[in-house]
Amino acid sequence: MNHIAFMKESILSVAPAASDRALIEQLDIREENGTVFVRCPNLFSQKYITRMYKDLIVSRIRSCLGRPVNVEFCVSPSSGALEDRGPSPESRPVQMNLPALLSSPISCGLNTHFTFDEFVVGRCNAFAYEAALAVSDGEVSRYNPLYFYSDIGLGKSHISHAIGNKIITSKPGASVRYTTARDFTQDYVQSVRNNCLSDFKNAYRSTKVDIFFIDDVHLFKNKEKTQVELCHVLDDLISAGKQVILSGFRPPTSMPQIDKGLRSRFSSGLVIDIKRPDKATRAKIVKHKAKKNGITMPEEVIEFICNTVHSSVRDLESAVMTIAAMSSLMKRQITIDLAQELLEGTLEKQQRINIPYILDFISKNFSIPQEKLTSPSRKKDVLYPRQVAIFLCRRYTEEPLQTIGEAFSRKHSSIIHSLETIEAKYTQSLTVKRDIDFLIEKLDSESA
Repeated sequence: MNHIAFMKESILSVAPAASDRALIEQLDIREENGTVFVRCPNLFSQKYITRMYKDLIVSRIRSCLGRPVNVEFCVSPSSGALEDRGPSPESRPVQMNLPALLSSPISCGLNTHFTFDEFVVGRCNAFAYEAALAVSDGEVSRYNPLYFYSDIGLGKSHISHAIGNKIITSKPGASVRYTTARDFTQDYVQSVRNNCLSDFKNAYRSTKVDIFFIDDVHLFKNKEKTQVELCHVLDDLISAGKQVILSGFRPPTSMPQIDKGLRSRFSSGLVIDIKRPDKATRAKIVKHKAKKNGITMPEEVIEFICNTVHSSVRDLESAVMTIAAMSSLMKRQITIDLAQELLEGTLEKQQRINIPYILDFISKNFSIPQEKLTSPSRKKDVLYPRQVAIFLCRRYTEEPLQTIGEAFSRKHSSIIHSLETIEAKYTQSLTVKRDIDFLIEKLDSESA
């Protein structure tokens, strides 16, 4: 192995995420005239690699060479940087610009408050941020579709809408279409019932849509006819060079109840996982929310919030506003004592609600022995309570799926399947939704 290959292997050995390793694999590292050039395949890759790994890469290169050396990051001239800017004017389909009214944020369904300026960037979401920026600038059209996935409240909808809002601002003639899996399905069903399927198809044609957003794609499971129609829509848009942006709770490979062909389309572009914010990112989120609302918050209070709330971005923002509101109503300064009073229940709940607690809770509420919940049994009277228990473990704890699987004597894939199944039941069955909502309310009250 030559020293260049050894340098790349050394860098790859410490890259944490699979998506990051894939980007590093594409780097062309060469030494020329005493300078090491790290050539990236496109501008998006250069921005992301420089932001996240510059110091690490420089350190590894110098360590491998055994001497100080200048390191420069650039876009490879042979990578076809222009290719990332979309089709050439000659090959781009001719399209009449739609009236500005049709491309306004209100008419296309985007949330105008979700912008890049309001998106707090940290290690947990930097890859998503750089990719979203690149797509909004038209730099990486070959990464199409762009698929974001994460748990609830971690920013996948925010970053998607930010792309649309930026495109609308920078390209007023662009036609943007935003929908959710549920709305798309309902529109399709209604069009079939009312014998106006052609109108439905026409609304999503590439001649009418430049950027297509669709949220909650995991909800397409078991909707076979809708999935077929969505395949046609995606094929038409992507083949015409129109940008497609998708989001869901799970990666495409973890949605077995969605057609293999549709899953393949979901994963044919760039798939990005947005993780829970680490402590440094949580601090940035708290400070951003406080500054935006004109709230002066002591560092010790910020530290306490970050140590207490770590489930989602929404919960962090809610904690900031709760403390600020109570400070105003009670005419008390924002201090660590006030923060502890208001968030004490949250902290105690996080410490108390763990996997054994949930197992005991489900056992009592379903009148089923705990050993059955963790047994191999797949009987209906065991399967449903077990799925609910797994759902609550995912909701209330920060344990990884592997740890949850070990607690239930299940493989990682089995836990994912259980979550997919119960989430589908929760969204599609009013009875199941009522059952789980009641259990959540009861769990919250018992642990308060």
